Amino acid sequence: MKIVGIIGPYFSGGDSRLIDHNIANCRAVMRAIANHFGETKLVGFFGPHSHTARFEREVNAPENYYHALDDVLYDRACGGVVCLPNWEESGGARRDVDRAFENGKRIFVLKSYEASAVAALLDELEVWVRSL
Repeated sequence: MKIVGIIGPYFSGGDSRLIDHNIANCRAVMRAIANHFGETKLVGFFGPHSHTARFEREVNAPENYYHALDDVLYDRACGGVVCLPNWEESGGARRDVDRAFENGKRIFVLKSYEASAVAALLDELEVWVRSL
């Protein structure tokens, strides 16, 4: 099984409604991957949005703690990353994508959350993992 990290906007200026929206978007992609690869077990995922969802409301750890945690998981577990729509608008997501690029990770870009774009991403992930 190859693991992909899911990278996209999270904090969005601290607006709790937007944070919840960003978590929901990440979870939707995670569900699509699980539904598509559940039987074959070819691709799994790490979604930091879900992993520490809403911790900014519940925990007093600084933001750099979460970046360090994500870095370890991306570096040790992930062979690639999936960039969610609008990832470029997030400083944290840009940092994560730059790091993935520097570390030679495969980078996939989800163009939109439309069913056809998600299906194309899943196909691209399958071609990638079967070519290894």
